Amino acid sequence: MGGNHVATVEELLRVNIDPIPKYRLMRDVLKLKSDDIELVNAKNEVLQTKWVKDIVNLQWDDGSWGQFHSMSQLSSSSITTEYALRRLLILGLDKHDEPIKKAFDYMKKYLLRELDLRDRKEKKHDWDLLTRLFVATWMLIIDPSNELASEIAKDWAKIITYAFSKEEYDPEYYKEAYYEVHKSPKNKFMWGFQNFYVVSILSKFLSSDIESKFLDYIINSEKGIYYIYDGSLKSLPSNFCSKQASRYISAFELLSGYNLISTKCRHVVKWINENLSEDGFWDMGKTVKDNVYFPLSNSWRKDINRKIDCTVRMQIVLSKLQS
Repeated sequence: MGGNHVATVEELLRVNIDPIPKYRLMRDVLKLKSDDIELVNAKNEVLQTKWVKDIVNLQWDDGSWGQFHSMSQLSSSSITTEYALRRLLILGLDKHDEPIKKAFDYMKKYLLRELDLRDRKEKKHDWDLLTRLFVATWMLIIDPSNELASEIAKDWAKIITYAFSKEEYDPEYYKEAYYEVHKSPKNKFMWGFQNFYVVSILSKFLSSDIESKFLDYIINSEKGIYYIYDGSLKSLPSNFCSKQASRYISAFELLSGYNLISTKCRHVVKWINENLSEDGFWDMGKTVKDNVYFPLSNSWRKDINRKIDCTVRMQIVLSKLQS
């Protein structure tokens, strides 16, 4: 597959690649219809992979994976529900798959206050407020139309809209709206918005004017997005072959849910394209294997599988950031 051009989707599919990268290409780059027989068959293969089975086998009868957000020494599961959901979605599962359906029902019951999470309650935070945010975020990632979770997103959108109602962000406005909307006790720690949950949950709930200011603030901030990337999104990572670069890309995968992102990420698109190898593949190197974003292929014993996984991820993120 030599030459100086990017390996096309068609070329990648001809290489007889493993089920997960194959399915992600077909679904997220070629955007085949959900009832396309080739896509359906590819999905069935995904569900039989060891990566999927390893996580599904750890799922509890109630649909969770034990603790939701944070591990503890007393945890009887080796992963959290959040980790399992993130990994399964990256592997290609969605709301139509049984493990995701079961987890979704569990989260829905939590928002309806029919059950409680197993996580240790953190006393300095308004823990009920935070856990409802955590759960609603994942529900909207799985099903953006869910009304129960949307109500929580709308509350956060009111706060952000007020905080950014001037020419630039006003922290006093944020504080005022935060306590007014959430009815949170003043003695509890105020939760900021520069984190995975708030950034994720707001992508479809802000007006274009507020969205533009919000994205500019997030991208230009030195803090990045807590839980995802802890540096400025304006500054490119120094090394493409690194976990830091993988996390940096994941920040923009998150931001790709916003309508205006294509106008604010040209530096990222250019950087990704500049790191295409001469053989037509992207390759982030062995160190990016984190069992979250990578691997997708069954094994990285062969370098070509790692290159395919990296290339599939870049193809997907570029299609989102340029649409």
